[in-house]
Amino acid sequence: MNAPVVSICIPTYNRPELLEAAIRSCLLQTFPDFEIVVTDNSAHDDSGRVVTGFNDPRLRYYRNDGNIGAHDNSVRALSLARGRYVKWLMDDDLMKPEFLACTVEALERNPSAGVAMAPMALIDGAGRRIHPRFYTFRRMDYRYRYQVGDGLVGRRTILRDFLVRDYPCCVPSGVLFRREVFETVGALDPATDFAGDLDLCMRAALHYDFYYIDKVLSAWRYFPQNHTATLHQKGLPVQVFYYITRKILEDPAARALFVGEDWERLTRDSFFFCTCRALLNMQAAWHQRSLGLFGRTLARVWREDPYRVNLIRLPLFVIREIARSLFVSKTPPPRE
Repeated sequence: MNAPVVSICIPTYNRPELLEAAIRSCLLQTFPDFEIVVTDNSAHDDSGRVVTGFNDPRLRYYRNDGNIGAHDNSVRALSLARGRYVKWLMDDDLMKPEFLACTVEALERNPSAGVAMAPMALIDGAGRRIHPRFYTFRRMDYRYRYQVGDGLVGRRTILRDFLVRDYPCCVPSGVLFRREVFETVGALDPATDFAGDLDLCMRAALHYDFYYIDKVLSAWRYFPQNHTATLHQKGLPVQVFYYITRKILEDPAARALFVGEDWERLTRDSFFFCTCRALLNMQAAWHQRSLGLFGRTLARVWREDPYRVNLIRLPLFVIREIARSLFVSKTPPPRE
């Protein structure tokens, strides 16, 4: 068989009903030249029956010999992909019908771009559109709304935003990768734990521009059993944020990218952003009434962030975020 243009990789584990919805969203794509690679960590045959039930030659199913873990399951799916563009779709997320058509066109027209990204709608376990409040105060209408309007984003700009401002993209269901990205930067780093997708996008930004499409092209499922929601409730291993930041800043490509800038300030602000992310654990500690989680997180921040001034900056950051949440944005919404 000829290799398809796009490989959609779906690592799955014990969620056959959601997997069925995810696959169905793939088969509704207006861009037809793709394959779907499903790698299965499940202990039963239900997911396999879901895949074979579609009776579509573009579907390829591989059941692992036991549960090999989320990281290895994702890596295995990537290793089986044959397309020149690669997309991971989490088994509980959905793609809109135009996702592949829009993102493939963007990368075809922009050879310097290694990643195409677009905002995501948020849905609950039943697939209904929701607008949850993240971090207690911020209402989230879209995940990863980066800017108003489509456009190519240079790697220097996108990497700086990853380091000091916010994550332009992260969840794999909302992005499409050029296959050569993995040949340049490697695959997922197991040491990055829950944030492997973030680490991969940041490493890609060292070498490639990104293309942003200001149109909702996928849906991220957010519900109490969701992995991200569970992590936020229990507390995150915040040292991972610092590990990723150190790794990026120590890469010679980062130094070359930011030549001429105040490197010390960039480094300090990058660590400050990590420390701001650690506030998620403070919020979890408050809801759990857990002094232990609060103390462990504070101790971790003290060990990981070498800039003591960043602790002084934290209250101002919190005040600013609360103030921002009180005002309704007047910017036009993305296309839907």
